[in-house]
Amino acid sequence: MIKKLKLGLLIAVLSLAVGIGSASAADLTFSTNTTVTVNGNDYFIGTGSGATSVVVAATTLTVVVPASTTFTLVSPNRHTLTNDGGLTAVCTNTESTLTINTASTVIVTPSTTACGAISGGGGGGGGVAATPAVAATPAVPATQIEGCVAGQAFSTTSGKSCTVSATPAVPATPAVIAGCGNRTTGFSTASGVSCVGNSVGSASSSAMTAGAYDFGTKTLKNGSRGDAVMELQKFLNAQLSLGLVVDGKLGPKTIAVIKQWQRDNGLVADGLVGPLTKAKMNAMAQ
Repeated sequence: MIKKLKLGLLIAVLSLAVGIGSASAADLTFSTNTTVTVNGNDYFIGTGSGATSVVVAATTLTVVVPASTTFTLVSPNRHTLTNDGGLTAVCTNTESTLTINTASTVIVTPSTTACGAISGGGGGGGGVAATPAVAATPAVPATQIEGCVAGQAFSTTSGKSCTVSATPAVPATPAVIAGCGNRTTGFSTASGVSCVGNSVGSASSSAMTAGAYDFGTKTLKNGSRGDAVMELQKFLNAQLSLGLVVDGKLGPKTIAVIKQWQRDNGLVADGLVGPLTKAKMNAMAQ
């Protein structure tokens, strides 16, 4: 259970007794995940962390770590854990974790920006760029050529052809953020960027991605089931004429086909349908 510490400006964790056991007045040991609040956002100090002192200010957290001790700070919202110790936080699809395991004093200034690109299955994950919105192009009506009359092929004044076609309108293309699926909240599983502004799943999305498949946000693998697997089976049937039964069940024979498809398309042939594999499949479906 995570115990939450309500900390104000420059209030040292030294003064708190809840969830903290100490061998001495200057040696803190965190026996449970302990929540701290910095700049209005919650973070937690990992179980087993140790420190001489922890001080929370308005926008920073300062920790003094003694020798032979490890201290971990975790952001469940995947915030970037910027610090003056030159340390890099580990970023996953669920959280970011900063680990301090050398004797040092480190000032952490968390940012509400999501941490970097997430690694994932199906071709190794990696960042996938969003497809930006494209504004609509209005129609251009046909212009009247001077010197042209009905039934006449060329202008009597300029010699130009009297056959002029109107330019049709081109509809707008909404933005699509790879790795967000149908979501318009949270963060992309492909790049870590915000899903706000993603148009997939909205009323206008059908006009934008008529040939796209909704493979969901989770990595598909042997034993996976559900609607996303049915979309995968439809794709394989359409692209490879396999004649698979669209039952939403992913088995070893289909995994073997996926590995060959990944190999043929320059992806890691691991049989995992992750962000890069999904992006490649939908690119072929357009």
